[in-house]
Amino acid sequence: PWGLLRRRRPGDVVILLFHRVGAGGREIDVPQDLFERQMAALAQSGEARTLDEALGRGDGGVVVTFDDGFRDFHEHALPTLVRHRVPALLYLATGLIDGTPEALTWAQLEEAVSTGLVEVGGHTHTHADLSRASGEVARSEMRRCKELIEDRLGRPCRHFAYPWAVGSPAADRLARELFESAALHAWRTNRGGGIDPHRLGRTPVLRGD
Repeated sequence: PWGLLRRRRPGDVVILLFHRVGAGGREIDVPQDLFERQMAALAQSGEARTLDEALGRGDGGVVVTFDDGFRDFHEHALPTLVRHRVPALLYLATGLIDGTPEALTWAQLEEAVSTGLVEVGGHTHTHADLSRASGEVARSEMRRCKELIEDRLGRPCRHFAYPWAVGSPAADRLARELFESAALHAWRTNRGGGIDPHRLGRTPVLRGD
């Protein structure tokens, strides 16, 4: 409701956060038909941007991101993104891949990236809580994730998102060393003119939206 009082202004960057599409019944599990309508509206608005475009152009925009790396991204979200030509950034917890029937495979990730619409960023290896991790553990989690993505997909892993939207001073230093950007805060719009690319805010999208 506070968004009614503080509407997006020119230069603001809104980063939408999705988890699951067309799977499950939790509040973070967005139904397929709702996601379809949202992406159609976003495409029609002309506001959809890659993260690099939104941060670099100066006029802001809306960025679509996903967390974790579940198979419904490939089965349900990706066809919709391709249909409406909406770019997306998938923050991948690499330890999930090929691990369970619900997780993405590297082959599916390669297919997603080949569309030219999907970029893959890091989300640690084990979806670790970096607010509680030692500096050594944080470095291992972040570096392993980055290196796996670059090795398996053959593309740079330049962006990072903190699991659970929590970090620490040590993790912040590592994120600035290893990545070009880091998404940290939840429920926050990035106000134009004062954006720290390593402390980006995102807005979760829920079933009731």
